[in-house]
Amino acid sequence: MGIEKIRVSIGSAQKLGLTEKKIQDMVTTCYLMTYIPAKCMANCGFCPQSRSSKSSLDKLSRISWPIFPLKEVLTKLKYLLPSKKFKRICIQTLNYPENFNDLIELVPKLKESTSSPISAAIPPMEKEQLRRLKSVGTERVAISLDAATPSIFKEIKGEGVNGPYKWEDHNDLLLKARDIFTDWKVSTHLIIGLGETQREMVKRIEKLRKLKIIPGLFAFMPVKGTKLENMKRPNIITFRKIQLARYLLIVQNKAIENITFNQKGEIIHFNMNDNTLWNIIDQNEAFMTTGCPGCNRPYYTSSPLGPVYNFPRKLTKREKEEIYNQLKSYIKL
Repeated sequence: MGIEKIRVSIGSAQKLGLTEKKIQDMVTTCYLMTYIPAKCMANCGFCPQSRSSKSSLDKLSRISWPIFPLKEVLTKLKYLLPSKKFKRICIQTLNYPENFNDLIELVPKLKESTSSPISAAIPPMEKEQLRRLKSVGTERVAISLDAATPSIFKEIKGEGVNGPYKWEDHNDLLLKARDIFTDWKVSTHLIIGLGETQREMVKRIEKLRKLKIIPGLFAFMPVKGTKLENMKRPNIITFRKIQLARYLLIVQNKAIENITFNQKGEIIHFNMNDNTLWNIIDQNEAFMTTGCPGCNRPYYTSSPLGPVYNFPRKLTKREKEEIYNQLKSYIKL
């Protein structure tokens, strides 16, 4: 019968002209999600789509994903004005038996309607399935670790929540995907605020760099109806420090020895001076959404009212000054 419906993030739907709802900052990637009239088979403790979640079916993190006919979405993409062209198409895929077949059908249809590169955020799949995904036109894949450590992964995605995932399997799949899609064409998401120390998160980022896998950072977002709904958001300065550490390691290829931790695993110093810190902030990139090129995910894990963890756009002068003031006490030569 084929795919007839698809979920579209509310920001993407607005840019496509599928809804009149106004979003504060325009998305640069078109975010789609494969549609099933049920929850995901996984049971991640933070996710509204998880099997035991009592959250709304149309939520992923804090964003609404209304359902539209696939035909209408493809038509809107095809006739989108050049000035509104998306930098990327990203397909979010839940864990369900037909997910691979749906992707194999969906990617070629999208390629007929747009020249934008296509990413797929997927649950674990077999190596041959990854090869097939690439062969039909998927440029990149994302496989989410979410957790910085095996123990936290087990607690929030694996046995601790009666979920199907294992740390070893996810890491093995990331390596297989990198071999198929090539270096820096595979990404993973890391959620800050799940109980890890700053050192554990930075060490995970360093390991991913050595594997040539892109780490995208997100702040934990408690969503009503999920297992972790009562957990607190991460401290904004903690998030800023890890954003800066990621930038130094991934973009500037600095050694982790340039970052000093205390016995609690907290970052206490970055080896740089005032001018270097300001120049990094002034370039914007370190504090904007990270992941696949062209991805900005406006307010995916932040309210527009603040605090904004990942900026979906270039920072204002006031925002740059605020970040400088948050971080200046952590730098030294």
